Formats: sequence, C-alpha cells, structure tokens
Amino acid sequence: MPAEILAIGTTLANSDDVVVAVGIPLTVCLKDAAGPLVDAYSKVLILLKDNSGEYFMVDELSGGRPGLVIIGAGTYRFSRPAGASCGVFSG
Repeated sequence: MPAEILAIGTTLANSDDVVVAVGIPLTVCLKDAAGPLVDAYSKVLILLKDNSGEYFMVDELSGGRPGLVIIGAGTYRFSRPAGASCGVFSG
C-alpha cells in the first residue's frame, strides 16, 4: 500500500526513520506535484543509520533514476537538498 515518506517541497528536509525488515523489500520513488514526470534536477539522498545513530549516504533517487527497491535490512532516512520540488513515497 503506497505511503508518503517525505512530503513534496523545495526546502532542505529529512524524513522520519524508515525501517526495512529482513526479507521485506521496500520500493521507493520520487514524486512531485506535476505527476509522474519528475524534474530532471530532483534529488533525494538515501541514508543508512549506523549503530551509533549517525547517517551515511548509500544511494540517491534522482530525475534519471526516480525509483528503486531497497532489499537491505536497516534504518533509513531520506534527505532532500534545497532546490527542485520533490518528495518520496513507498509502493
């Protein structure tokens, strides 16, 4: 069932933590107010939380690659730099 992870916006923003459980992949995708054609300049960083609570970039969503499937168990955060209007949802 689709769920919003990061609301559409143009300002710097971080999502709440998103937990991916062992054996349960999570499909994530960029979204924008205009519909399915995401701006070429849109970008959201995918960060993985370590054992001391720090976040490290492991991948990114962009206009050239708006969606992917996360199969690695862990706690993730989605971070949007200021700029193009976009958000993130899960499928």
